[in-house]
Amino acid sequence: MPLYTDQCGRSVSITNSPQRIISLVPSQTELLYDLGLDDRVAGITKFCIHPNEWFRSKTRIGGTKTIKMDIIHHLQPDLIIANKEENVREQVEELANKYPVWVSDVNNLEDALEMIAGIGKITSTYEKAEDIARTIRNKFDALTPILQLTAPNSTCYLIWKDPYITVGGNTFIMTCFSTPDSLTYSQR
Repeated sequence: MPLYTDQCGRSVSITNSPQRIISLVPSQTELLYDLGLDDRVAGITKFCIHPNEWFRSKTRIGGTKTIKMDIIHHLQPDLIIANKEENVREQVEELANKYPVWVSDVNNLEDALEMIAGIGKITSTYEKAEDIARTIRNKFDALTPILQLTAPNSTCYLIWKDPYITVGGNTFIMTCFSTPDSLTYSQR
């Protein structure tokens, strides 16, 4: 089995082209969709509401912090994708004792692009991942002149309702909006 290093520096043995992927992170679920991995994603969280067709059809394994181990064991994943900030460390460690778990740690744009490339490598969709990363990089580069002309504003960015949840001042947020013709990514 090939050995990969996740964004937390952990070595993870992953089969070539995993076929039973579980995503524990909504944003990374959207990436898996954009990479065209519909038939290979077996489970998602109850917060993975995009894409809507996956929310309606994929097995839900609980919340990002309240995963249901019995459902995950039933799905027999050959890859679980988690996030250092979003998921509970003890749960991820327990899963890593039985399954390959690749953990992201995204704190800025470079980390986000690295995460996209890393998931592309482990899912054998590297070219598509590189296209997505290049599109994001180009769109951020196009924002630089605009951002230099504007004064910083205080902003409250709500990421969830019931309960309302916002992000902290040091949190990196990147949102993906899929459209029929293109992908639009923005930092919030």
